[in-house]
Amino acid sequence: MAPASSRRAVLVYAFVLASGIWLVLSPYLLGFAWDPSAWWNALVIGSALTLIALLRFANPNRFLGLRWTTLVLALWLMLSPFVANYYDVRPAFWSAFIVGALLLLVASGEAAGRPMRATGGV
Repeated sequence: MAPASSRRAVLVYAFVLASGIWLVLSPYLLGFAWDPSAWWNALVIGSALTLIALLRFANPNRFLGLRWTTLVLALWLMLSPFVANYYDVRPAFWSAFIVGALLLLVASGEAAGRPMRATGGV
Protein backbone atom coordinates (compact mmCIF):
# COMPACT_ATOMS: atom_id res chain seq x y z
CA MET A 1 0.00 0.00 0.00
CA ALA A 2 1.32 3.44 -0.91
CA PRO A 3 2.03 5.92 1.88
CA ALA A 4 -0.51 8.66 2.48
CA SER A 5 1.84 11.35 1.16
CA SER A 6 2.20 9.63 -2.22
CA ARG A 7 -1.57 9.06 -2.46
CA ARG A 8 -2.04 12.76 -1.72
CA ALA A 9 0.50 13.69 -4.41
CA VAL A 10 -1.33 11.52 -6.95
CA LEU A 11 -4.61 13.27 -6.13
CA VAL A 12 -2.97 16.69 -6.33
CA TYR A 13 -1.42 15.99 -9.71
CA ALA A 14 -4.61 14.40 -11.00
CA PHE A 15 -6.24 17.75 -10.23
CA VAL A 16 -3.34 19.59 -11.87
CA LEU A 17 -3.74 17.41 -14.97
CA ALA A 18 -7.49 18.04 -15.08
CA SER A 19 -6.88 21.77 -14.65
CA GLY A 20 -4.35 21.81 -17.48
CA ILE A 21 -6.69 19.99 -19.83
CA TRP A 22 -9.55 22.31 -18.83
CA LEU A 23 -7.44 25.40 -19.54
CA VAL A 24 -6.44 24.12 -22.99
CA LEU A 25 -10.06 23.40 -23.89
CA SER A 26 -11.69 26.36 -22.12
CA PRO A 27 -11.30 28.95 -24.92
CA TYR A 28 -13.42 26.74 -27.16
CA LEU A 29 -15.85 25.50 -24.51
CA LEU A 30 -16.43 28.96 -23.03
CA GLY A 31 -16.19 30.88 -26.31
CA PHE A 32 -13.23 33.20 -25.77
CA ALA A 33 -10.89 31.81 -28.45
CA TRP A 34 -11.34 35.12 -30.31
CA ASP A 35 -9.26 37.00 -27.68
CA PRO A 36 -5.55 36.38 -28.37
CA SER A 37 -4.32 37.21 -24.86
CA ALA A 38 -6.83 34.98 -23.12
CA TRP A 39 -6.39 32.21 -25.69
CA TRP A 40 -2.58 32.15 -25.49
CA ASN A 41 -2.60 32.32 -21.71
CA ALA A 42 -5.00 29.39 -21.41
CA LEU A 43 -3.07 27.37 -24.01
CA VAL A 44 0.42 27.97 -22.60
CA ILE A 45 -0.43 27.65 -18.90
CA GLY A 46 -2.73 24.69 -19.52
CA SER A 47 -0.02 22.91 -21.52
CA ALA A 48 2.56 23.63 -18.82
CA LEU A 49 0.29 22.28 -16.07
CA THR A 50 -0.44 19.17 -18.13
CA LEU A 51 3.27 18.57 -18.68
CA ILE A 52 4.03 19.10 -14.98
CA ALA A 53 1.36 16.60 -13.97
CA LEU A 54 2.58 14.00 -16.47
CA LEU A 55 6.19 14.39 -15.32
CA ARG A 56 5.19 14.04 -11.68
CA PHE A 57 3.06 10.97 -12.46
CA ALA A 58 5.93 9.38 -14.36
CA ASN A 59 8.35 9.71 -11.46
CA PRO A 60 6.97 11.23 -8.25
CA ASN A 61 10.37 11.24 -6.53
CA ARG A 62 11.95 13.44 -9.18
CA PHE A 63 11.14 16.93 -10.37
CA LEU A 64 10.30 18.06 -6.84
CA GLY A 65 10.80 21.69 -7.85
CA LEU A 66 7.72 21.40 -10.02
CA ARG A 67 5.66 21.56 -6.83
CA TRP A 68 6.67 25.20 -6.53
CA THR A 69 6.28 25.82 -10.25
CA THR A 70 2.66 24.75 -9.94
CA LEU A 71 2.15 27.39 -7.25
CA VAL A 72 3.76 30.08 -9.41
CA LEU A 73 1.52 29.13 -12.32
CA ALA A 74 -1.52 29.21 -10.02
CA LEU A 75 -0.63 32.73 -8.90
CA TRP A 76 -0.06 33.75 -12.51
CA LEU A 77 -3.51 32.43 -13.46
CA MET A 78 -5.10 34.62 -10.81
CA LEU A 79 -3.17 37.72 -11.92
CA SER A 80 -3.04 37.11 -15.67
CA PRO A 81 -6.39 38.68 -16.58
CA PHE A 82 -5.07 41.99 -15.25
CA VAL A 83 -1.48 41.67 -16.46
CA ALA A 84 -2.42 40.39 -19.94
CA ASN A 85 -5.37 42.80 -20.11
CA TYR A 86 -8.26 40.41 -20.68
CA TYR A 87 -10.14 41.05 -17.43
CA ASP A 88 -13.14 42.27 -19.46
CA VAL A 89 -13.51 38.85 -21.14
CA ARG A 90 -15.60 37.42 -18.31
CA PRO A 91 -15.47 33.69 -19.17
CA ALA A 92 -11.68 33.83 -19.51
CA PHE A 93 -11.33 35.92 -16.35
CA TRP A 94 -13.41 33.58 -14.20
CA SER A 95 -11.89 30.43 -15.65
CA ALA A 96 -8.34 31.63 -14.97
CA PHE A 97 -9.15 33.04 -11.55
CA ILE A 98 -11.11 30.05 -10.25
CA VAL A 99 -8.67 27.46 -11.60
CA GLY A 100 -5.76 29.48 -10.22
CA ALA A 101 -7.36 29.79 -6.77
CA LEU A 102 -8.19 26.08 -6.62
CA LEU A 103 -4.71 25.13 -7.78
CA LEU A 104 -3.22 27.42 -5.18
CA LEU A 105 -5.23 25.74 -2.43
CA VAL A 106 -4.64 22.19 -3.61
CA ALA A 107 -0.97 22.49 -4.56
CA SER A 108 0.14 24.58 -1.57
CA GLY A 109 -0.34 21.65 0.79
CA GLU A 110 1.70 19.37 -1.42
CA ALA A 111 4.44 21.97 -1.96
CA ALA A 112 4.78 22.66 1.75
CA GLY A 113 4.73 18.96 2.60
CA ARG A 114 7.70 16.93 3.71
CA PRO A 115 10.09 16.38 0.79
CA MET A 116 10.07 12.83 -0.53
CA ARG A 117 13.39 11.03 -0.53
CA ALA A 118 14.69 9.66 -3.80
CA THR A 119 16.11 6.59 -2.08
CA GLY A 120 14.17 3.87 -0.31
CA GLY A 121 13.61 3.84 3.39
CA VAL A 122 11.51 5.76 5.84
